[in-house]
Amino acid sequence: MAGGPQLQASEDRAALTYSELMDSDVTEVDIVDNSLFLPVGDWNSPAHRLEGTLTVPRAVMQRSSPDYAAYRYFPGFSIEFLEVDGHLVPSNRAVIVTPSNWSLILSPGRVWSEPGDNGLSRASFPFTLGSPPDRLFGGGEAHNGIATFLFDDTSASSFRFQITQETAPDGDIYDMWGQLAMEYEPAVVEDRAEIERSFTQELATQFPVAEWSDLGTQFDADALDSFTAGLAPEEISAAGVVVDGVVYLQPSRTRSGDYPYPRFMQHAGMSVSKSIGAGVAMLWLAQAYGEDVFDLRIADYLDVTSDHDGWAEVTFGDVLNMATGIGDNSPERVPYDIYANETGLNYRKFYLGETTSEKLTAAFAAGDYSWGPNEVVRYTSSQTFVLSAAMDAYLKTKEGPNANLWESLTREVFRPIGIHHMTMMTVPNGDGGTPLMASGLRLTIDDVAKIATLLQNGGTHNGEQLLHPDRTADALYRSGQLTGLPTGKSFDDGDQAYHSSFWSIAHRTEAGTYFQVPFMSGAGGITIFLAPNGVSTFVFTDSGQDAYSLNSPGVAEAIKPYPEPGLPNVSLMSDGPATTGTLVAAAIAAGVLAAVGLLVWRVLHKRRRNRAQPKA
Repeated sequence: MAGGPQLQASEDRAALTYSELMDSDVTEVDIVDNSLFLPVGDWNSPAHRLEGTLTVPRAVMQRSSPDYAAYRYFPGFSIEFLEVDGHLVPSNRAVIVTPSNWSLILSPGRVWSEPGDNGLSRASFPFTLGSPPDRLFGGGEAHNGIATFLFDDTSASSFRFQITQETAPDGDIYDMWGQLAMEYEPAVVEDRAEIERSFTQELATQFPVAEWSDLGTQFDADALDSFTAGLAPEEISAAGVVVDGVVYLQPSRTRSGDYPYPRFMQHAGMSVSKSIGAGVAMLWLAQAYGEDVFDLRIADYLDVTSDHDGWAEVTFGDVLNMATGIGDNSPERVPYDIYANETGLNYRKFYLGETTSEKLTAAFAAGDYSWGPNEVVRYTSSQTFVLSAAMDAYLKTKEGPNANLWESLTREVFRPIGIHHMTMMTVPNGDGGTPLMASGLRLTIDDVAKIATLLQNGGTHNGEQLLHPDRTADALYRSGQLTGLPTGKSFDDGDQAYHSSFWSIAHRTEAGTYFQVPFMSGAGGITIFLAPNGVSTFVFTDSGQDAYSLNSPGVAEAIKPYPEPGLPNVSLMSDGPATTGTLVAAAIAAGVLAAVGLLVWRVLHKRRRNRAQPKA
């Protein structure tokens, strides 16, 4: 690589120095503090302009866990990058499917120069590794990393990276890092004008982000302290509150210091995908083609291969409510065993299926309960995928055979509100792919803020109605009446419900009235609450802590009072067949089932939790 006499490295740069990055023979390196992937000491604008193709080969990574050897390779890439006003922007922001078991998402970083770099310029950018949809639990995890390198007008140094943060199942928590050879081929990026325009617009429309401490100076600090109480900071990818168009954000911790690019960190949505994916899609279809879409029958749009007729009358709305009357486990109506179908052979076959046909076959292999649709909630991820495939088939009857559900939803809803790069995992089906919807969503805090604001505003954006207003109000428990089917969980303030892909938790306000506060939930403790006073909260974590222990409804009330009138109570189960005894039995049964499922999962994958500390 070009360069004159080597200069003394900055005294402030303890690692990732010129000498380290220029060493092409290095085989092992150490994890360093994340702050060293940003400018250090006396830095300045870059001395060179980076524009062209960066190529990093597929290669073995260093790992803190030896388990699951098939995922030991960094996937590699060959992608065009260009500089836009000091930012390093990849030309491809979509999910990159690679020959490795990892998928890859590249995000914008920055470029600069430091005096210790021998006249070269320096760059860094964030990226995300994700597993494919045929992994158990859907493969929707997100392992967030950072990369850096030196460059001049014609070539680049080695590629240094580390991954010390994730939202992932328990056994997938470990560090990955390394230093690899890299090639830089300078060239004018063909779509540079459009990339510059789009990225400039993206920056201009991002939600303002303020420090979490700023919120504490305005409202009850003690109430705000309860927001993430009990969660270890390094287990939180992001946590914040959206208030009046501003995101108040806690620091994004990792096992090697704060993440340098919190705005561009990709968060695994896990089952939040059901709400933002399937739920929002249904609300958009209702607005675009009429709310009768909720009454369409699955069997009219898909080839149902079940050996029973239980699907005959199941509607799109029934599936969105998780109340199909279809399933294999816990055949009695009570106790409420909401997660009964989230285990077993068909559950595993569904997630391990590699094509739309294979996943639908596994979903339709489930048995028929003695009750019918819209009677009992049984949370069943495979059925959300059934709904996704049915919605896609319905859309094709309206827009033609080339229509694609996720592409249309992005064009008609997400792009108008300023979201351009939110990704959903898709399952091959011979055309554009079926969006997984059960999991597989990856999104940034800006995406969260914009979607939450759209829902809080009743589906309107800049005066345009994007989502059906009445169905949106109904989904968010704002119809003025008690809504949804009981899940079997009851708390001090009332019973929990599930409805239209949104959970609810009962909250008794200071004024003494009750609300069903809607929220989205994902595995590991991921939650997005949409309080009826317009305040939204979000936590992305893999701690495993139950969402119900988070005081989000109370935090929202500490910021703004809830509107009146509320409900007289939130008692969904008082007139039903469930009793205190059956609820206790349900809790015990659910706990046993969850323990057995976790044991099976651990045996199948032979993995273990490994929270490695950063190396010096």
